[in-house]
Amino acid sequence: MRGCHTTGQFISAPNVDLPSRVIRFCLLPFIMAGPCWTCRKRTIQCDMSATPCAKCQKAGLECFETRPLRWVKGMAIRGKMRGVILENDQQASAKTFSGTAKMRQTSYMDRQTSETCLNRPLFPLEDPCIQALNASSRFYLDYFNMRVCKLFILQDSDSNPFRRLLSYAINGPDFLLRKGILALSARHYANSGHPFDEGFANASPRFLNANMDALHFKKQTIQALNEALTKPNTYQNSTLTPTILLLIFLDILESGIEGWNYHLRGAGEIVNFCGSIVESNPNNIDQFKDQDGSLRMDSDTRDFVARQFALISTLGDAFSGSSSHCDYFLDDTAGLRQESIIRSFLGCPDFLLGGIRYLSSQRYFFEDLQHQRPDVIKYHLQETKSMLELIENFDSLDWASASLSSTSSSINARYLSLLCEAYKNAALLYGRRILGGFPCFDVIPSSSDEDLASRSLVIIDSLKGHAMLFKCLLWPTFIVGLACHTQETRDSVNRHLRTLWDLTSCLNIISASRILKEYWVEQDSRGFLGNVGHEMQPIDQGWLLI
Repeated sequence: MRGCHTTGQFISAPNVDLPSRVIRFCLLPFIMAGPCWTCRKRTIQCDMSATPCAKCQKAGLECFETRPLRWVKGMAIRGKMRGVILENDQQASAKTFSGTAKMRQTSYMDRQTSETCLNRPLFPLEDPCIQALNASSRFYLDYFNMRVCKLFILQDSDSNPFRRLLSYAINGPDFLLRKGILALSARHYANSGHPFDEGFANASPRFLNANMDALHFKKQTIQALNEALTKPNTYQNSTLTPTILLLIFLDILESGIEGWNYHLRGAGEIVNFCGSIVESNPNNIDQFKDQDGSLRMDSDTRDFVARQFALISTLGDAFSGSSSHCDYFLDDTAGLRQESIIRSFLGCPDFLLGGIRYLSSQRYFFEDLQHQRPDVIKYHLQETKSMLELIENFDSLDWASASLSSTSSSINARYLSLLCEAYKNAALLYGRRILGGFPCFDVIPSSSDEDLASRSLVIIDSLKGHAMLFKCLLWPTFIVGLACHTQETRDSVNRHLRTLWDLTSCLNIISASRILKEYWVEQDSRGFLGNVGHEMQPIDQGWLLI
């Protein structure tokens, strides 16, 4: 370059060599001290030829030497203070903005929109259905959707029935079902801050507050349930039984003892009462809405709730005496269509559940054995042995493959068959303990049970990396624990219970651990001289260990 820059033009200069300091002074406005910010942002090499650089000119971009200032609405670009505007700043901004000529020409609707943007709420995309709820209730509803819905079902999916219950609770005026969901969510959140070996004493304040919230919502749920039962049109409230189901799950989260049985009996009475009313006036069942305006629950969700009641009744009765036996829902599920495996609660085949139910009935027969004739005892003995043979011959892999063939599930058939095998072995161990109670039957050696328990622990351990399936293993793990006689197998059971607690935060797992420890101490103190059939009696306290 031969010339000096002045007023945007070049002046010809004599053909002489200028000193270098003069050249640098003349070209100073054109030479860049370093690569421009635009090229650095584009991660390309800047030619630094002039300002603007050639690459920015070629790309049609504005060439910035340094990072340009960025104006944002709020106190910070990111973090908790993003979008937050102080009240004084809002008033000043509104005043300045309204003083411009452009603002004077805008319509009233534009001004309203601007004010809304300045005062936007914490939840900008707020569902109208939850506008009246406080922040705590919104949190627990969201927690139910994110955490609790997938807890009581084998595989979470778009067809999760618990999310359907959530939609009924939110989209209708149903106070009862909503409070049940809030109580369940608050209890699970409070339990998540409870270590396996410690109580709530060392929990942080937020979990202590959640514990109080759970008690508060539970009280409101029971009060609302009591009010609903006193109304004359109780049979038309389709959310009564789902709410009772949530209360049973709440009992699982709290301890898992006896409370579930009362809820189940109450639900059975309600179903029987509603059924008799509907039979006398069948037109009511076709109504789309209940009298209080809430949406009537669809038949698919009602069938799902009925299945859960039947499952709870089956596995709960396994550790209950005959006086607590509850079979209200067993006949109701016989006519229901086959349920998809991804909508199953525990992933246990219906055949094995039926076998466990039959074995429990034989245990009730054993309680009154002294009043039975020898031929009747022999008949029940043979029937029990036949049921155990059927359970032992059940093909878990065939069942798993058939169950997954009709559904789009990510579950591997081999791992599902292992889950089935765990329940199969647990049913065999449970049946053998009952069979040992018959006086005319040779007691199965404890070593045989120990071998089956060891094989079951290997199966349970192989599912440890699959949380979706492992969370369903409390009942089999507890049954296996009853058959453990060595410290090694007992330690393995304790490790599995700890893992189950970490996955589910259900306090009935801690209850199961305590029961087993007390049972092992008693077993060690008396040795192996006790009657195997009588070993079920100390735990006939109505535990729901699922």
